Amino acid sequence: MSVILHVEDEMSVRLLYREVFEELGHQVLQAVSGEEALTMLKTSRPDIIILDLKMPGMGGRGFLARFQRLKMKIPIVISTAYPHYEIDPVSLTADALVVKSGDMGSLLEKVDELLSKGR
Repeated sequence: MSVILHVEDEMSVRLLYREVFEELGHQVLQAVSGEEALTMLKTSRPDIIILDLKMPGMGGRGFLARFQRLKMKIPIVISTAYPHYEIDPVSLTADALVVKSGDMGSLLEKVDELLSKGR
């Protein structure tokens, strides 16, 4: 069982991702902002982070900048509704970027791929 840290401000997305990933046997930790996620990383060591970019307070871009300074080796998948972030220099520091859609297949594949690399 892998531990996933999901950073997302939208409750409906948090509920969906929790349900899907727990059904697959993962433990899901959730944060509603970049600040909360950074605080959680002080006491938890997830196997992977799924990160939204647009959130109130510290969004995903701010989180990525601060996360890089921590020198932690945790893969990050950006999950965003905005495809233009695929070419954003900050987004390129993540391991993968998946555009949110009604089909979670791409996200599940990326998470599985990155978790498999870490084993």
